[in-house]
Amino acid sequence: MTIPLEVLRRCFTGERFNFHGKRNTFDDVVIRPGYVQQGAPPLWVAAMSEAGAQRAARVDGHLLPQGPRAAVLDPWRAALAGSGRDPQNYRVGIIRSCLVTDDVERDWPPVRAAERYRGQVYRSFTPGTSAGGVAGNTDEARIPQTWVVGNADHCVVELSKFIRECGITDLVTWAVPPGMRPEHMNGSLERFFRDVAPRLRAAAQAA
Repeated sequence: MTIPLEVLRRCFTGERFNFHGKRNTFDDVVIRPGYVQQGAPPLWVAAMSEAGAQRAARVDGHLLPQGPRAAVLDPWRAALAGSGRDPQNYRVGIIRSCLVTDDVERDWPPVRAAERYRGQVYRSFTPGTSAGGVAGNTDEARIPQTWVVGNADHCVVELSKFIRECGITDLVTWAVPPGMRPEHMNGSLERFFRDVAPRLRAAAQAA
């Protein structure tokens, strides 16, 4: 069963409520025990179109954008600002994976093959669309989610630029691509968390 965002917001208040919607009816609902976080858990909304971006702003949610920036990220920020809310008080999360290696020719091909397989599977779900599943999206217009591949310095430069340009606050990385074993990625993951992530955090704090 899909729970409407409006219902989740009412759940987060901790107060008893009723909801009669188009597809869902809830009577005399109250969530117990209460939430550990003050103000309840943050609400994250994934959006792949302007309609989704507007919905995220309407329910006061943080954003997980995919697709063209002009159709998703920019309208969400504009909707927040237009209603008197500061977009800087909200978070933007996205998946952008990173392979930290000093030997790209050796380590990138198996990861690339695994990602190509993932893309083929995703495209099979929605024939005729791009890898993200939204018709009309182009690689040039999309918020980039391609892998960043190279040594630690290269990864810091590329990811710092991406974070700055798109206002990313939460960066997610695939730990192990499909078909690969953890030991194939352990070295890169260790270097990412030791040599890349602390520098990204420091750069973000300085900005």
